[in-house]
Amino acid sequence: MLDEDIFANSNSLQNLILNSMNERVVFHDSQMRIRWVNKAGMDFYKLPLEEIIGRHCQAVLARSHEECKNCPVKKALKTGNPGQEILSFPEGKTLLINAYPIFDENRLLGAVEISTDITERTRKEKELLKVVDDSIAESETKSRFLANVSHEIRTLMNVILGMTDLVYESSQDEQQREYLAMIRDSSSFLLSLVNDLLDLSKIESGTVKLEHNYFNLPQKVKNITSAFRLQAQKKGLELNCIIDDKVPETVFGDSERLQQVLINLISNAIKFTEKGEIKVLLQLDPAGTPENQLPDLSRENKKVVFFSISDTGPGIPEKSLNHIFQYFYQPDSYHHRSGKEGVGLGLPITKNLVELMGGSLGVSSKIKRGSTFYFTIPFIVSHDETARPGEQTTSKMNQKPDQGVRQSEKGQSILLVEDKPTNQKMTTLMLEKKGHRVTAAHNGREVLEILKSNRFDLIFMDIQMPEMDGFETTAHIRAAEKDIRHIPIIAMTAFATEKDKERCLKAGMDSYISKPITPSELDKVIAEVRQPGYQDSPLQEEADTQEGE
Repeated sequence: MLDEDIFANSNSLQNLILNSMNERVVFHDSQMRIRWVNKAGMDFYKLPLEEIIGRHCQAVLARSHEECKNCPVKKALKTGNPGQEILSFPEGKTLLINAYPIFDENRLLGAVEISTDITERTRKEKELLKVVDDSIAESETKSRFLANVSHEIRTLMNVILGMTDLVYESSQDEQQREYLAMIRDSSSFLLSLVNDLLDLSKIESGTVKLEHNYFNLPQKVKNITSAFRLQAQKKGLELNCIIDDKVPETVFGDSERLQQVLINLISNAIKFTEKGEIKVLLQLDPAGTPENQLPDLSRENKKVVFFSISDTGPGIPEKSLNHIFQYFYQPDSYHHRSGKEGVGLGLPITKNLVELMGGSLGVSSKIKRGSTFYFTIPFIVSHDETARPGEQTTSKMNQKPDQGVRQSEKGQSILLVEDKPTNQKMTTLMLEKKGHRVTAAHNGREVLEILKSNRFDLIFMDIQMPEMDGFETTAHIRAAEKDIRHIPIIAMTAFATEKDKERCLKAGMDSYISKPITPSELDKVIAEVRQPGYQDSPLQEEADTQEGE
């Protein structure tokens, strides 16, 4: 029971503030009786104060046990943790209810309930969803719609992430760095959601294409696992990678899609595991080597590799295992309604990618003992000794630069073409911080004027610009190169599909970088296009010689 003094000594200023709020604020004691309610709460209950205080909320609202089974106040009092739920009420009202347990030292006094009326927002969201669903009924239209939305979001995220990283690196204030890290992490989650939507669109339209190359499979998996080691350590988790000696080294397959699958499964395992171990295992598939979708090359041998990612997390309810790979499915007990649930796209997309590579994906799980996601991928194992890991079979855009070759630390003279001032400023700061000399232009016409009297080591070219876009500008530059040396042009755009990349290459650009842009990606692409022989013409070699003299 609670001392009545706690309520008798309420500060008048606090009461004034709370009574001025549009949100309903109600204090429930440990027995779920209402002990204090603000004006918005009284308006909601539509009863005088004496008929509210001391009674259970369920009785005041005349709701059934079934209607109150998901009450976040009940959950907060039972678990001692905050709760959140969206509930419907009579007269068509929809409330977002947050409940926070209140402690006096180790004693649970009760829970404060803060409810926001989201009726109008919910109605508008439903209307908007209907409009969107109606407008993107055809797969082709939906794909273009998502690509355009992605472009706009990526353009904004380019500034948010870029400036956040720049301020984070220069800040010495630990609290400020913590806030910036929160912004960065939330922005990265939003970007991953955009990428998932694009993948979903491509899968539904059948436009996902595999890009096969030779690569070192064990090393690839070790590198991916190592990238998550710090994240696991921060949660106190062990992250182990076990690779059987019989797993072939050099294989022929889509290394980028494999990486996408592993990143999704390992990041999920870490996200939903609070203590224990994450284990990544590779071995030859014990079930044998069925036929697969890879090309039947001469002197090549097919092998099926078995992958598994195990965790010691909460486990997945048995009733949910048959639905876990369905789009937008979210098992409540697996995600604990803790803000970790996402939107239910990652696993279905992962399953589609595995099947596209000729494999299969499955899961086994036990409540409170953890889950194991396992999949098989068929690879071609080369007997040709000339094949080496990293040898590419795709366009020059996917070639990896030799490490240490004409690195960007010497500084390059760069023409940056970007029509949006915020993006222009952010990218300029990134490049100048690396020691490069940057000249900025807002559109293609400015570029052509600048090039009449200036020479640059390379150009970063935005695609969507007023007056003259990136494609038209590149065409003018390439047409004039019979008289001047070849200038490497790097496409810089928020469009991020394979078709967009191919279009940039066909337009005469040398490489491609998608927004949002990071400093490491800038370093990588600059090193790539500036390495000897990348795209140098005899005129450029002659010009380089003259410059050296």
